[in-house]
Amino acid sequence: MIFEKHKLKDSVLIVVVLYRLPSVVKYCLDNLMKIIEKKDNAWLVLINNNAEPGVQDVFRSISGPKIIKFDLPFNFGKALAANFFFKEYISQDNLPKTVISIDPDIIFSKDSYDLLIEASQNLPQAGMIGMRFTQNNCNPERNLFFKSQKCKGQNGVCYFLKKPFMCTVAGPVLAISGEKVFFDCGNELFPKKFIKIYGGDDSAIYNAFRWKYINGYLEGTEATHLFSAGKLAKGFEFLD
Repeated sequence: MIFEKHKLKDSVLIVVVLYRLPSVVKYCLDNLMKIIEKKDNAWLVLINNNAEPGVQDVFRSISGPKIIKFDLPFNFGKALAANFFFKEYISQDNLPKTVISIDPDIIFSKDSYDLLIEASQNLPQAGMIGMRFTQNNCNPERNLFFKSQKCKGQNGVCYFLKKPFMCTVAGPVLAISGEKVFFDCGNELFPKKFIKIYGGDDSAIYNAFRWKYINGYLEGTEATHLFSAGKLAKGFEFLD
């Protein structure tokens, strides 16, 4: 992979790890690329985690001046795959302003994307910020018992974060400042203490952030999760 690493400094870096579900992956990446195609400061990192053949076809078909492709020879799982990229290509000299981790099984609007970036960049007191999720059979939100917390941003705007009780913000879409990834997580997007291919990805961030920052879902945003527990979301069966 050849690209000028210094251009990632102060950017929005979107990290997507690919492995399975080619039809869903293509649908979600098409949605994402339409949103970011005209945003000069956004880079999309696509990590081929030794994906299924159909997903590899999707991976090979995608190109663009702000798309970075990263191939791995084995299925390392999402966390380790993302961490390999950060260790290899991100340093204190080229820290992105905002890092967004996205699973390729969600869709959202441009307005939700823009609001997530804006909130993340203006709430230094926040750690991991996710979007609210559509109330469907694949909604990953859990333990949202309490009223949303009002947080005033550096831009003077008040944002509202719905904090889960005693559990992490769900991992399909997360925004984190690049500085927090580097300094609080040791330049790992998912700072696991133990090497596991699956499980504990977003929980690793939660463990690093839980006593320092406010973590929650950003009110006013909405993402639709398309696949969970082996089933597609209702209304999206055409992706099967």
